[in-house]
Amino acid sequence: MQVSTKYSIPICCGLILILGINYFFSSKEKTVSAKPVIKKTELIEKKEAVAFDTKDCSDEEVKLFLSEFIQQFSTNKAANINKFIDKTNGLAIFVRDGYYPILSFSDGIDDWIECFDFRIYDNVEFGKFPKYLGDGEFEKTGFYYVKYQNKFSLDDFDDTYSNRSDEEKKPFRQLEKLCNYRADVMSLDKSRVLTLYFSIYKNNKYLVGITQDSVDDVLYIDQENEFVPIDTEEQVETFLSNNRRFCDVANKAYVDFDKKEITYWDFGDHPYPFSNYKIGPVNVISAKIKIRDIKFFNLGEEDEGFTLKLSNKGVFSSYRMGARPQYIYAKCN
Repeated sequence: MQVSTKYSIPICCGLILILGINYFFSSKEKTVSAKPVIKKTELIEKKEAVAFDTKDCSDEEVKLFLSEFIQQFSTNKAANINKFIDKTNGLAIFVRDGYYPILSFSDGIDDWIECFDFRIYDNVEFGKFPKYLGDGEFEKTGFYYVKYQNKFSLDDFDDTYSNRSDEEKKPFRQLEKLCNYRADVMSLDKSRVLTLYFSIYKNNKYLVGITQDSVDDVLYIDQENEFVPIDTEEQVETFLSNNRRFCDVANKAYVDFDKKEITYWDFGDHPYPFSNYKIGPVNVISAKIKIRDIKFFNLGEEDEGFTLKLSNKGVFSSYRMGARPQYIYAKCN
């Protein structure tokens, strides 16, 4: 069929125009890159790690923080103390299980709260911890803190029992760098000293280390008892001639110089019979407390004897041995 020239020219022009427009848009689509599809597991924005803030606090801010810690510590609740522990860096805890020193690391104090179940003084002072005078007396009482930058070390703790390796300590070495304050405070009964290590900066305030220990003469503290002279052997003999029986009520035990018997854990239901004793030299425990070893012998038996300590408070005490309880023999009422 023949197409009339009347319509052929307009039709051709229309086709050319349509093809041109189609080419233009198709070429533009090829030059525009597709938007990336963000997966749900992919981070939308990767932020750089925030540097630890080491801006110093004012003295007022430090004291305010320490006062808050004292208040929460005195509740003797682990949850309240845990508020001061950074979960990432953790806490170094040093305690003694009897005579066994243990170094532990944790992000909470829950497992060791019984070791810190006591009240402390709350008057916060900057300065050196006061001297212990003995028999439960200090020069002054209070909560004393000092700057301690670059002085805290995990290796300073006696770790002979738990025996932590360098590899075990390595994840917690950061605590050494963070620590910039140390505080020492006595318990209200003055039998123990609590030592605390803190990281106190403007926006980072944490407890990084904690330990407590008894005062050296804790076994002999009794301010109601008068001192007795034991500087010479004659003074010891005079004291024993006037005081013949000593009792440990808690352990239902005694030392009887008239019967010449001692009851103690190792002897069971049969008292240890002694025929004589030997007085040892004076040992100074603190500025006020002295002791002497008194070694008892039974000449009828081949034994190494049995030793007790006599203090200038007029009290006998046993040496700690393994799981045996501590025996304290005071003058019987």
